[in-house]
Amino acid sequence: MFKPWLETDETGYIITIDGTPRTALPGVFAAGDVADPHYRQAITAAASGCKAAIEADRFLRGI
Repeated sequence: MFKPWLETDETGYIITIDGTPRTALPGVFAAGDVADPHYRQAITAAASGCKAAIEADRFLRGI
């Protein structure tokens, strides 16, 4: 689904930068089930989503 715009691995998970939710496309963040093939449990996805939200906020504020 995201392959036209975002880099994915061989199984379709979105590749993120250095363990963060950032992708190679500025302002686009990936979290949870689309980015983590190993720890897809709900609580992990929620924490990952929180990290992505913080990164998005920083991006929008230019930090």
